[in-house]
This record gives sequence, C-alpha cells and structure tokens, in this order.
Amino acid sequence: MEHKIFDIHTDVIYDIYTHVKEGNLTRFEDIHANQYNQSIVKAAVWTLYSPNDFDLLDAYQSALNHIDFKLIKDFKVILGLEGLRNLKDLNEFKMLYNLGVRHAMLTWNEENKYATGVFGNPDRGLTKAGFEVLDFMIEHDMIIDLSHLSDKSFYEVVNYTSKNLVVSHSNVRNLCNHPRNLTDDQLKLLKEKDALVGLTNVPKFIAEDIKDRNLDKFIEHIKYVVKIMGIDNVCLGFDFMDYFNPNVISNLNEIPNVTKAHVLINALKENEFNDEDIEKITYKNFYKRYNKHILKK
Repeated sequence: MEHKIFDIHTDVIYDIYTHVKEGNLTRFEDIHANQYNQSIVKAAVWTLYSPNDFDLLDAYQSALNHIDFKLIKDFKVILGLEGLRNLKDLNEFKMLYNLGVRHAMLTWNEENKYATGVFGNPDRGLTKAGFEVLDFMIEHDMIIDLSHLSDKSFYEVVNYTSKNLVVSHSNVRNLCNHPRNLTDDQLKLLKEKDALVGLTNVPKFIAEDIKDRNLDKFIEHIKYVVKIMGIDNVCLGFDFMDYFNPNVISNLNEIPNVTKAHVLINALKENEFNDEDIEKITYKNFYKRYNKHILKK
C-alpha cells in the first residue's frame, strides 16, 4: 500500500507572508512546492501564526496572492490561523472566513483579547470576545484547534462545545512534562468529545532529556495516545520549522523536514501498526471529517 500523509499543522502561510513582505515573491515556488513534490505529505492545514504585531487580514491576502497551486498538483489545503493575537474584532474574523479560513486556534502561547495561552496567566481563560469567536466557529462548522491554550482555557472550550475539536500539534505530558502537551485527563476528555489529537515532531515536546529526543520516543507518544483515544482519533501535526532557518534542525533528526515524512511510515510498520491503522493515523482520520473544508482552488 502506498501511504500518504495529511499534516494538520504547518506555518506555510506565515512563512510566505514574511518573505513577500521582504520582497521575495517566489518563496512558495522555491521552497514549499519543491519540498511537497518530493514528499508523501499530500494534504495539510496551512496556518498564519502571530508571534508579533501585524495586520492579519492583509498578511493572509498577501500570502495567498503569491501561492501558485498549480505547482503542487492534487495537493489538498485547509487554511487556518495559529492564534488571534492580531485579530481586530469578530467582523475581521468573518472576513477571514470569507477569504477561505476554516480553522483557528484562539491563541499562540500568549494571552490576548480572546483567550489565554500556555504562557499566560494560569487563572485567566477565555474572554467574552473569545466566546463570541467560538460561537461563530461553531455556527460556521469551523475546526476549533485547542493547541497552545492554557489548561484553564482548554477546559473552558471543551466544556462549552463538542463540535469539531482538534488538538493539532501536541504530545503526552505524562511522557514529557511540557505545558504544551496533554495530560491523561485531557486526553480522556477529548476521547469523550470524539476529538482528534495530532502528534507533533517537535523534540522538546517529545522528551525532556535531549538524548531521548528521537523517533522511538515519538512512536511511544503515538502509541500512548492511541491507547487512550483509540485509533480513529489520532493524526499528525508535524510542525516543520526547517524553512524558517535551514541551518538549524528544529524537528527530529530522523524527520527534519517534509521530504522525510516517509520515515515515520516505516517506523510505524516496524512497531506493528498495520496498513489500515497507519492510513487512519496519517491521513484518513482527519480527511474523512474535514475534507469539506479543503480550499477550492
């Protein structure tokens, strides 16, 4: 069986936006199309994240204007937002929806006018404006991504709705004690809500000890989540970062960029996952729920 992967978290939109801003109008062609054409990743959620202040709507439009989808034939894309730090108001969120955005996280790591991220005040959760955005997302059937939320914000969202809940790029806190990872209680609650959890290829979320930041340990996280969530609720959100700085390996050495994603397939086979289960984890689980949100090019 030839496997393919749906990567449910990557910052392609942000990368293109930052390069267009600097005058590089061929970033998509030079880097992203080139990589995807060498990869078994055939679908992805492309996000715009906000580590600093900028005009969100202008940034999204600018990035989309410089993507030639013909260069990645048959590739499937869902447009998303990693954090609402720069969102002016609900009206702008509606404009982003009209632009094609069908996925959003309420925060990156910060606390903002909508919610609180993992590095914000632990006693602060969602705001009134945050619940208004959440209501819009529920009403419009958008993908609600819980990654980066503080524990308090996480529980406020999950206790408010069961609709379209996803954690796109987090691992297991019991295996690696990082606030971006999920506790067993959170995993069990997500299972009750029939949510999806995307495991991520970020070393500091895989092991606290640097020597354990490897593919074998990543597979442990996948097995752990499958045991709690079940095979139908697990997927992958690699969060590749090689294109931000090609001189630094920010993901696992074994899977440093999207062209090496096939290495994970081989590792899953070696760990006695059968073809059907691999297909579910790598593609089918996310696709069957959210293919309706794939961008019409």
